[in-house]
Amino acid sequence: MILFAGDPHGSYEHLYPFVKEQKNVALVILGDLQLTNPHELDELAKYCDIWFIHGNHDSKTVAAFDAIWGSEWKDRNIHGKVVDIQGVRIAGLGGVFRGHIWMPPNRPMFFDPIHYCQYTPQEKIWRGGLPLRHRTSIFPSDMEALESEKADILITHEAPRPHPQGFAVINQLARKMGVSKIFHGHHHDNFDYTLINRNKYCDIFNIGFRSLADIEGNYLLKGVDDRDKK
Repeated sequence: MILFAGDPHGSYEHLYPFVKEQKNVALVILGDLQLTNPHELDELAKYCDIWFIHGNHDSKTVAAFDAIWGSEWKDRNIHGKVVDIQGVRIAGLGGVFRGHIWMPPNRPMFFDPIHYCQYTPQEKIWRGGLPLRHRTSIFPSDMEALESEKADILITHEAPRPHPQGFAVINQLARKMGVSKIFHGHHHDNFDYTLINRNKYCDIFNIGFRSLADIEGNYLLKGVDDRDKK
């Protein structure tokens, strides 16, 4: 069983009832893990097989970054590759578009991280490469790395069209890869594509804040982001 989890933002308790009651669960997290250390994933992994992509919040702090890229969990990041999970080929595109790098449909400012670093003042270089913030920025090279691959499902943090804040380049990537479904996070409202989805080549699902869905896009849990109301 493959389950898709929307942005946890540092809280994972809502997932345990689902991964504990089922056997052989693969849990795919759609970004914004927002960890402070790997402990949360270590504990959750006792009950399921964890995969994920990163979101914009995963480079907001050094601790969040190191919890993923400074641990063995970095190998479970699907970004930029296709992995076989229970016989399903799943491709990942983590991160977000940022205007200083690339804001489609505008032309990109930089093609890849090396290009960016060539034009970046030395004092902004972090750990020999991109500034921390841009470790979760999407470059055209990230898309190019996937274009020649084939997959059944594409997972992204950013949204494709027809989401109001979506990007058509994600739809274009999905077409090139021949995927039949797109699952994305980032937008916390569980946007419903049912009535306005014009992309007949594949189904699209927004798995929102602390939400959970199965591989058919059926919600098992819908979270409500009420953090600003507290």
